[in-house]
Amino acid sequence: MFKILNTARYTEKAVFLAMDRVYDKEGNPHDEKTQLYVPNSYIIQLAKEHNKILFGASVHPYRPDWEQELNYCLDNRAVLCKWIPSSQLINPANETCIPFYKKLAQSNLPLLCHAGPEYAIPNSYLYSVAYNNPRCLRTALDVGVTIIIAHCATPYWGAIDVDYQDDFDELLRLFREADLKGWKLYADLSAICTPFRSPYIKQVQAEISSNRLIYASDYPIPISAIGYKNKQNYISLIGSIVRSALTNNQLDKNYLLIKEMGFGDGIFFNAAGLFKKIKYS
Repeated sequence: MFKILNTARYTEKAVFLAMDRVYDKEGNPHDEKTQLYVPNSYIIQLAKEHNKILFGASVHPYRPDWEQELNYCLDNRAVLCKWIPSSQLINPANETCIPFYKKLAQSNLPLLCHAGPEYAIPNSYLYSVAYNNPRCLRTALDVGVTIIIAHCATPYWGAIDVDYQDDFDELLRLFREADLKGWKLYADLSAICTPFRSPYIKQVQAEISSNRLIYASDYPIPISAIGYKNKQNYISLIGSIVRSALTNNQLDKNYLLIKEMGFGDGIFFNAAGLFKKIKYS
């Protein structure tokens, strides 16, 4: 990953993400239910050693020392907090999270929350998939948290992901309400360069303002130009596929594909604007 980042032409810095372990509602850790654990301390060390790396924290809101851990992350210049609710067994709508949300709102630390299906870090507890629906984030938005909904809540397998179409529909409903309610709501374009997500691109562009969209890659998730057509001209499509195939650096390929989609250059700077608003002690 360091070589990819260091040789990328279009990426100055990248957020590396921690992933907290699973905790139950009583605050007990559960390693046996944890599919992936990346400690905050590990990413902090990477960020200290590599100036192109930004620290993306992950703090489970059920852990009894969440405030201490969150302060530790802020002291080490975290730029966001990352959750995958279904994987970490976090119900974002649970009232237990409200003190956590108030702390996030006070510090302006964005919450990057996965939405839609999760296949990379699955959990065997089927009830938890409902936690990925953007509707669970309404309480956080009302409290004043800056929310970034990952992947624009698009189903990874498109129409085949029948159970997750409502996640995307709910995302659009939230954005229709955002200005009226004063919500600090954003969505990122991570893993948007996949064939089955391409049908959702035009709807995202039509219904979500570019100043609320965040550029992202979700590396190392594979990307592809196949399936996306900005133009109906097949020569242009073939040209896009060839250019993508000739671009070896995956971060550069992701950048060029998303740029070609026509979201506007502002999306590449919106994250930096959010990070500048974070209040560090």
